[in-house]
Amino acid sequence: PTVVVSAQDALFNTDPTFTNNVTMAIGTNGGSPTLGALSGTTTVANATAGVASFANLSIDKKGTGYTLAASTTAGGVTGVTSTAFDINAGAATNLVITQQPSNAIAGAAIAPTVTVEAQDDHANVDPTFTGTVVLAFVNDPSVGAATLANASLAAVAGVRTFPNLNVNKVGLGYTIRATSGALTASATSSAFNITPGLATHLVFTVQPTAVVTAAAINPAVRVTALDANDNVATGFAANVTIAKASGPGGFTGSDLTQAALSGVATFPNIKLALAGSYTLSASAAGGLTSPASNAFLVSDPTAVSLFFFVQPSTAVAGAAIAPDIQVQARDASGNVVTGFGGNITLAVKSGTGAPGAALIGTTTVAAGGGTASFPGVHIDVTGTNYKLTASSAGLPDASSGFFSINHGTVDHLEFKVQPSNATALAAITPPVEVRAVDGLGNIVTSYTTSVTVSISAGTGTVGATLSGTTTKAAVAGVASFNDLSIDLSGVGYTLDASDGALPVITSGAFDITPAASSRLVFTAQPTTATAGAAISPAVVLTAQDAVGTTLTGFTGNVTVSITSGTGTNGATLSGTVTVAAVSGVATFSNLSIDKKGLSYRLSATAAGLAGATSGTFNINGGAATRLDFSTDPVTTAAGAQITPAVVVQARDNFGNIDNTFTGNVTLVISTNPSGGTLSGTSTVAAVAGAATFSTLSIDKSGTGYRLTASSGALATDISQAFSIIGGTADHLVFTVAPSDREAGLAITPAVKVTAFDALGNVATGFAGNVTVAITLGTGNPSAGLSGTLIQPAASGVATFADLSIDKAATGYTLSATSTVTGTTSATFNITPAAAIQLGFVVQPSNTAANATITPAVQVAAQDAFGNTVTTINGGGVTLIIGTNAGGPGTILTGGGPAAFTNGVATLAGLSINNPGNGFTLSASSTGPVLTGVISNPFNITP
Repeated sequence: PTVVVSAQDALFNTDPTFTNNVTMAIGTNGGSPTLGALSGTTTVANATAGVASFANLSIDKKGTGYTLAASTTAGGVTGVTSTAFDINAGAATNLVITQQPSNAIAGAAIAPTVTVEAQDDHANVDPTFTGTVVLAFVNDPSVGAATLANASLAAVAGVRTFPNLNVNKVGLGYTIRATSGALTASATSSAFNITPGLATHLVFTVQPTAVVTAAAINPAVRVTALDANDNVATGFAANVTIAKASGPGGFTGSDLTQAALSGVATFPNIKLALAGSYTLSASAAGGLTSPASNAFLVSDPTAVSLFFFVQPSTAVAGAAIAPDIQVQARDASGNVVTGFGGNITLAVKSGTGAPGAALIGTTTVAAGGGTASFPGVHIDVTGTNYKLTASSAGLPDASSGFFSINHGTVDHLEFKVQPSNATALAAITPPVEVRAVDGLGNIVTSYTTSVTVSISAGTGTVGATLSGTTTKAAVAGVASFNDLSIDLSGVGYTLDASDGALPVITSGAFDITPAASSRLVFTAQPTTATAGAAISPAVVLTAQDAVGTTLTGFTGNVTVSITSGTGTNGATLSGTVTVAAVSGVATFSNLSIDKKGLSYRLSATAAGLAGATSGTFNINGGAATRLDFSTDPVTTAAGAQITPAVVVQARDNFGNIDNTFTGNVTLVISTNPSGGTLSGTSTVAAVAGAATFSTLSIDKSGTGYRLTASSGALATDISQAFSIIGGTADHLVFTVAPSDREAGLAITPAVKVTAFDALGNVATGFAGNVTVAITLGTGNPSAGLSGTLIQPAASGVATFADLSIDKAATGYTLSATSTVTGTTSATFNITPAAAIQLGFVVQPSNTAANATITPAVQVAAQDAFGNTVTTINGGGVTLIIGTNAGGPGTILTGGGPAAFTNGVATLAGLSINNPGNGFTLSASSTGPVLTGVISNPFNITP
């Protein structure tokens, strides 16, 4: 019934004049295990005729020995305490897992025992509840393969423990739900893990497959150790041994014992010697065995290809190719087919080496053990890019790699191109060629000795003269004579050729016929001149008859040109190149050639007359008028020497190098995109017209640098554009420093650490890992830096996009380290995140009963990371006894509410009236409402 309190006089008569407020509170708190709280209208304002009725009082926690205490603010009126009464639990409405499942081994009972309580709406256990509690998976990480054993039991007095609960399959992050048919509300556990048990047996997880004899089974056989519930026993690391369970032959060269890694043993080299059907078995220490493997076939290999096991190597013509060439017959897996004994034939591959060359020696060999060797084979003709083919009946041909046949030592000279019939005074064409050959007739390309030709004694016409260049140095073994002529006609001329060491050789016979009856003759030959300057004295062509008499009646045009193949390719003959003859004589007074070169010749032609070719002459370069970058600067690392060396040449107006120029040439940066400085020797004296700059460097990276070359009055030249890139990484710099941020949030913009070279350029080639950390001694010592703390640099820059710090503080710095000198960032601050919870920043300490707890307890408004949110003021924090170690009648005094000041509420007058060990305080708040917290245990002494 409704609790009624009356105001009475000393004789227990109700005082009808009493109209003061009456307040009801719990006197003795019998709540167990959690103290109860009194709800309803606990204060009746203005008692009626001395009586206050409390019609809706309730207590939320069951317990025995509760009392209520009534008090009033009226002076001189003593309060009263009720008789003791009990509060019973309500009917169960939901399940609560009070002992969560913990990590366990597959098939073993989960300990400590999972416990589920049936509770009413106020978290009181309902002792009358005896319904069946069923546990089932909410999350099964084994993808539905696991079973939950011993998971359905009836509750006893509202509580159900599951002493033999177990899960048979390994998995991370299992959760279970507790349900009961009589209740609508269920409970879900926290996550727990199931790990494998000890290995109890072995299985083949990669079965052996068909293979050929003596070849390794592929893919490699694998044997896995499993526990009693068929989970992989990842802790198993013992040796596993493979044996033959059935089959006709034994193993060959096989590694049959392998240590298990995380429960799995891999056998990459199992080979069997004989063909047939096999099964394998596996065993390990402790009596672990496996069922026999699947049956598999081992067959003899079949040759499908040829392979040059020892390739032909470069040799001398006529000498045996060494080492001996070897060709193997191989199966489809590339293994030698040792049973192959067929013939294998070698030949020079068509289209390689020298035309018509052949392989000499025993070129067909019967293979032994699948391999054919070819000792002593050789090729007599020199050449590069030879290949051999290997062939055998029924198999595709195989080609060797490239090799060369080199010449032997010089044995003798021979005329490669014999002298042919010619006209007196006209050049013998084609040019005569003499070559040095080895004993097999191969040109000895290393021969560079000078060879001299002369008319053989007693041949042709007595007194004849051989003109032209009669001594030539051989080039690649060949001396070419392209301007030989004989002045007198005759029959049966021969030429002798000699180098002064080898025997003299004699050419075939040839004839010289008389010159044309009317011809042009250079009566004033061209002489050495300067490029672009007139050849002086003037070149003169005269029209003559067969005996050298000037044809004074000839007045036709005479044209001169540079003889093809002489001088410098691309040279131009300028001036008046066609002149009308006067009395048979044509004078060319202003001829010039623009390109310097050696051994120029002029050719002269005129209608009706045989042409003429001049003697050789040279054109020298003119005086330098301009500079030219012949080797431009190229992309180089900052501070490093530009390589290859920059070369600037002094050239005349026609582009010829002035070999006489020795003046100083100076280089400067003319296009400077990054403000770089040119170092090294930038002024160099030219040698033979060329200035070489071998020590140049630029200290700043950039794109589009250009150099300008200058020397006195010569026209300058500008180089091609080039780049300077960063050098080798020397040190790190925070190029985007960490900025102020809330705790737990990613620092934005993303932090960037850049590698610079010793000159301060970004080392774009640096790709090493960079590691960031909170600098020791800065910020909050307990702070943690989260995110990806190690990043590889890309083009010298490491970007950290997800860094965060959990503890609020000022003056943080980050340090960055790598294989080069590290760095430290500027300071930054971390501020608290939004408040979501309470935290004791000063815990209650041991104190005597009724004495003030000192130091004063402080409770802070905190974010998710335990940082005090200093922006919160006002509101209030209330403390009540959480764990009551003092028994009935224990009262907390001074429990608030206390307002927040800069995020902290100080409760300075706390005291507890009864002694006891293991008290706790429970904190809650309003304005804002934050998640509560329980203090550390403390003691109250008598």
